[in-house]
Amino acid sequence: MAKTAFITSAGKGLGHAMVLRLARAGWDVAFTYGKSQEEALRLAADVAEQGRGVLAISCDLFDRESVLDALAQAKQQFSHIDALVHNFGPFVFERKPLADYDEEMWQRMMHGNLTNFFWLYREVVHDMRARGFGRFVTVGYEGAGEARGWRYRAAYAAAKSGLAALTRSIAREERTYGITANMVCPGDIRGEDKMRMIEDVAAERTEEGLRPPVGEDVARAVEWFLREDSQEVNGTVLEVTGAREIVAKDSFPKRAP
Repeated sequence: MAKTAFITSAGKGLGHAMVLRLARAGWDVAFTYGKSQEEALRLAADVAEQGRGVLAISCDLFDRESVLDALAQAKQQFSHIDALVHNFGPFVFERKPLADYDEEMWQRMMHGNLTNFFWLYREVVHDMRARGFGRFVTVGYEGAGEARGWRYRAAYAAAKSGLAALTRSIAREERTYGITANMVCPGDIRGEDKMRMIEDVAAERTEEGLRPPVGEDVARAVEWFLREDSQEVNGTVLEVTGAREIVAKDSFPKRAP
C-alpha cells in the first residue's frame, strides 16, 4: 500500500519539487498552498497523471484551525499520514536588525517557522505511533543545526535553530515507535530554480562551471529521509548547500572593485 506524505507550502518553491520527487518515488501526496492556487492545481494535475494520489489544500499556516482542517482533509482522503514535511517558513527578505522588529513581526517568524510545526506534529504523531512508522522532515538554513547567528536575520535564525533542536528532540523521543525526525537545510536556490528538477538544468552551467542548484537537490534529501530503510538516519541536520557560505555571504557587504 502506498504511503502518504503531507507537505506544507508546496504550490510553488522548494515544496513543488518535493511533491514531484515524492510522487516519482511512489508516494501519495497531500500538500498545502496559500496564494498560489493556479500553480498548486497544475502541480496536482501533474502528480495525478503519474498515477499517484494527490490533494491540494488551501491553508493559512499561521492559523491553527486552518492547519488542523488541512490535516483532517488529508486524513479523510488518504486515511492516514505517514510523513510530515514542514517546508513552510516565512522569511524577511529586507536585511533588518532585530532592534527594528515589532511584536507582530517577531510573532510571525516564531509562529510561521516553529509553532505551526508543533500543531502539525501533535496532530499526526499518535497515529504514527500506533502504526509503528512515521517520518518528520523540517527545513532550516545553513548553520541552523549549530544555532549559527545570522546578521539581519536574527528572528528567522532563532526560529529555525529552535526548530532544529525540536526536530532532534522528537527524534530521541519517538525513535522506539519507528518514527524519525530530520532537518534539511537548503542552499542558495533562487526563483524558478526552486521548482526545477535536475534534468531541467542538466546542460546549464553557472559562472563557476557547475550545474545550477535546483529544488530537486533538496527534494532528493527529503525523499531519502522518508524511506522505510532510512531508520538509522534520525536526528540529523543535513545541509544541501554545495558548500557555499550563504550566511557569511549575506552578512557582509560586497567590497568595491
